[in-house]
Amino acid sequence: MCKIAEQSDAKLKTLDAQSASQLEQLVRDAIHRVDSQNGGGAESNRLPADFFTRISREFGGEPFERPAQGENEKREAAGLCC
Repeated sequence: MCKIAEQSDAKLKTLDAQSASQLEQLVRDAIHRVDSQNGGGAESNRLPADFFTRISREFGGEPFERPAQGENEKREAAGLCC
């Protein structure tokens, strides 16, 4: 195990659950940033596992509802042929 991994593991053992989770997220974000800068494969193109949870927290009590979209506009054929 490399030195940074040992230090991270030791630090995580001393933190409360919330602080440990925040540190883990910082490490994940750093890894994602490095992967993105280095053109890391398909894995780097995925959203973080907790993406939608974090977004929903940003909206607080705002409902996630899509309002009615109404009727589609009816148009006459433009006379284009395939």
